[in-house]
Amino acid sequence: MGKKVHITVLIAFVLCSFSTDHSSLTQIKDTRSSVKALYLYTFATLIDWPQDYRKGDFVIGVFGAQEGVLMELQKKYQGKSIGSQGIQIKKFTSTSEINNPHILYVTEDRSSQIASLSTKLKASSTLLVSEKEGDLDKGSVINFILDGSKQSYEIDKGNAKKHKLIIADKLSALAMRVTE
Repeated sequence: MGKKVHITVLIAFVLCSFSTDHSSLTQIKDTRSSVKALYLYTFATLIDWPQDYRKGDFVIGVFGAQEGVLMELQKKYQGKSIGSQGIQIKKFTSTSEINNPHILYVTEDRSSQIASLSTKLKASSTLLVSEKEGDLDKGSVINFILDGSKQSYEIDKGNAKKHKLIIADKLSALAMRVTE
């Protein structure tokens, strides 16, 4: 009977350890979401939008299944402001809902729609931000990438010019890669 108790305690210990490891993985995932949300806010402060985009709310949209980034944006930046514009965070579930936000973050699961979104938003000054290799070639302006375990980004200034966006030198200097 003593042996059964020891085995039960050992199994409970292993299960608790597994549970702790799982929450650590969740924390890592949440850390990336938090960093991406911070980057999106920073992009908002270091990009110059045309005059007609400097009125009303400053809209940051999330398109796709990245709930962590959406929640971080809502928790930390909803209600703050960029200049005189209040920040509004929106989740989009279909392309028909997307109507000229300042920033549109397209998650990896929706990256196949980058080219069509770039075309749809061609006449607007929307900063299209993605997170899949090759998305700059499809029309995104900024693409999240990993540099080892560090979250970083790359910029396509040609795509920014198409949307009448001026990227600050400081933002370009911190990018992993910049194309003209």
